[in-house]
Amino acid sequence: MLLGIDVGGTFTDAVLIGRGTIIAQAKRRTTHEAVLQGILEALDEVLQEQEVYNIERVVISSTIVTNALTEGRTDPVFLAVMTGPGMNVSKSFPVEPYYVSGYVDHRGKITARIDWQKHQGLRSKAKNKMAAVSGKFSVRNPENEYALAGELKDCGYEKIFLGSELSGELNFVRRTNSAYFAAAVYKIFKNFGRQVQDSLKERNITAPVHVLKADGGTLPLEIALKQPVETIFTGPAASVLGIEALGAPQVKSISLDVGGTTTDIAFWENGLPLLARHGAKVAGYPTAVRS
Repeated sequence: MLLGIDVGGTFTDAVLIGRGTIIAQAKRRTTHEAVLQGILEALDEVLQEQEVYNIERVVISSTIVTNALTEGRTDPVFLAVMTGPGMNVSKSFPVEPYYVSGYVDHRGKITARIDWQKHQGLRSKAKNKMAAVSGKFSVRNPENEYALAGELKDCGYEKIFLGSELSGELNFVRRTNSAYFAAAVYKIFKNFGRQVQDSLKERNITAPVHVLKADGGTLPLEIALKQPVETIFTGPAASVLGIEALGAPQVKSISLDVGGTTTDIAFWENGLPLLARHGAKVAGYPTAVRS
């Protein structure tokens, strides 16, 4: 059997599927102060008279991260970038970044290492718990990123996200914004993931847990915690998958899913949803998140 849980802004849905048919389904109000309660209530409804050891996989979808971004409830992030020469990134990021010396060229060769003498004030800037680090061409050599992340960890930052670890794309701006938003939503998603794990453990469910991605694929929960930016727009992804299953439009169409917090919009052509293949915009800033 497969267990699906969708935690939305208003309701939490659970569905149990076996051999291609729906065995049970439930809808309960999302308890925002304690997401665990709403999940447990939905689970209790669908698991009546079911043997939990028959559950092979659990898939989670949630608009919690998307809603937090929409409502401005994310954590402040210290963003440090290594742009090198020849690129004006003014107003390319959600916050004004801290510029760090050090540069990797297009072949991955370090042409300038970080000059720590220029950055003696880094420790005085450690006011935020979250940080993001990104360097141009760092996907071809992340050594400078690793060095800067190590320094920031010594400064007291709780969690640091690296642009080179969130995307293999060369586009520096998209990678940087992905690292920034990953840091901004990390605590929210970590808390949500913990409550999901607690609810499953409380009901003796030991099946592997996957999280829906923005492009309709899934990630193991432990990997999603390392790349929380990939869980942005899972609400729209779930809407698209539902429409695709129920009857995808065969002509050019626009679909709208009106939820309690946001309205999810998708464009369709030849029965398929259009993808932002290079990455979706989050809060108006381009990222590397396929959506």
